[in-house]
Amino acid sequence: MASMKQVHLFRRYLSIALTLFQSLISCFFNFPILIKITDSFLSLYFMVFCDLRPVTVDLDDGETTVHFWISGHRRISRPNLVMLHGYGGNSKWQFVHQVSDLSKSFNLFIPDLVFFGKSYTKNADRSVEIQARSIVGGLRKLGCDGRGKGRISVYSISYGGFVAYKMAEMWPEMMEKLVIVSSGVGFTQQQKTEEMRKHGGDCSKMLVPKTPMDLRKLVKISTNTGLTFVDWIPDFILSQFIAVMYEKNRQELLELAKNLLEREEAELPVISQKTLIVWGDKDKVFPLEHGYRLQRHLQDSRLEIIKGTGHAVNVEASTTLNNLITSYVLNV
Repeated sequence: MASMKQVHLFRRYLSIALTLFQSLISCFFNFPILIKITDSFLSLYFMVFCDLRPVTVDLDDGETTVHFWISGHRRISRPNLVMLHGYGGNSKWQFVHQVSDLSKSFNLFIPDLVFFGKSYTKNADRSVEIQARSIVGGLRKLGCDGRGKGRISVYSISYGGFVAYKMAEMWPEMMEKLVIVSSGVGFTQQQKTEEMRKHGGDCSKMLVPKTPMDLRKLVKISTNTGLTFVDWIPDFILSQFIAVMYEKNRQELLELAKNLLEREEAELPVISQKTLIVWGDKDKVFPLEHGYRLQRHLQDSRLEIIKGTGHAVNVEASTTLNNLITSYVLNV
């Protein structure tokens, strides 16, 4: 009898242990702990190795919140450089390959665009204008008022290029120079339709992936190399990345993309700022022909083509891009 009780007791404890183990495994795979840890390490890297600190700015009586990474020790001898990211995650994940080098030459201001990262608004507007107004409002509160040492240069990539161009148009007194990388600024509705057709129609869903397969497709379209290692990353890790980067504001991100892709644009104004245009010759999102078109539109501009590189120039050719940005903005 005693031995039978011990057997039952052992089975009971074993059952409890297995249940707990199953729960832990489930949490590990379902809760985005790996991406959260990586994101925390990126924050640590920004602070310790790049001398950046996080700042949150409230605008319009708290209606809009913009999160920035800014230089911890601004130097009057260094120009101010604003870095505007595209779709594909928050500013940390997109600029991790660049901030260390650029922080040595510039006072950096790196915002999360609205609905990305920690930036948010209660405003129902989903246009590029709301992004531009939010970034400019935050910059002014951080001392970039367009006067003297408060002027800025802007480096922007992809979706960030649309925002930067709008800033240059609406607040020309603030911006000295503009760097636009891989951005379809000035696309006509017909051109948008043609490019969307190449990628299966509704590109807003491609920009805001929902499944590991969607994310792999986005990476392969955005890069020339295809970053083949993404095929070897387990689905549960890609699902965690999607959960952290897209799920909280998924609907708003889709609305931003739809506004950009479906909105009928007026004729693109000619901005006054000196502009460096950088393009990968293998860009499948915004083909190189659009870089040439933008250069022809802007008289005071220069086009630099990086060979063997796709849309994600910041990932595939970060050192070359950093050198181009630094030499152009600093006139060296």
